[in-house]
Amino acid sequence: MSLDQKLIGSLEHLVVIGVDGEEGYTKAAEMVSSKDLLAQFEQAATSRNIQAEAVRNYMSDQGLKKPEHKGEFSGVLHRAWLDIKGTLSNRSDSVSISSCVTGDKAAIDAYQDVLNEKDLPADLQKLLSSHLADLKTDVKNLELLLADK
Repeated sequence: MSLDQKLIGSLEHLVVIGVDGEEGYTKAAEMVSSKDLLAQFEQAATSRNIQAEAVRNYMSDQGLKKPEHKGEFSGVLHRAWLDIKGTLSNRSDSVSISSCVTGDKAAIDAYQDVLNEKDLPADLQKLLSSHLADLKTDVKNLELLLADK
């Protein structure tokens, strides 16, 4: 089954979101004081990289040009804002957690948009549903941490 241009654009956007998530978690990891949170953020950065690569590989397997592994300018702005907020709040862990929740909620929305498209190939639906479940679990866990702060 060939993919239409709208779906291809959506998949390219998921790659960008994954890369931005990876870079966001890496930036957040630099700013936290808790070693447990550092490890959790490093794991999440790796997870976002794996998700982006899985979508890139799926596209390549469909005979499409593999999109570049790069984020967007808006992701750079979000990380700069995280840095400013972190500096103003003495690099509080809750600022980093909140920023990661915001980024992951945007990723959840993007994944949900793609999963809502008609005639999504079953293998792609399975892949993206798995990514979505992981994102939702991460947000839930981060929100629990935030409630404890």
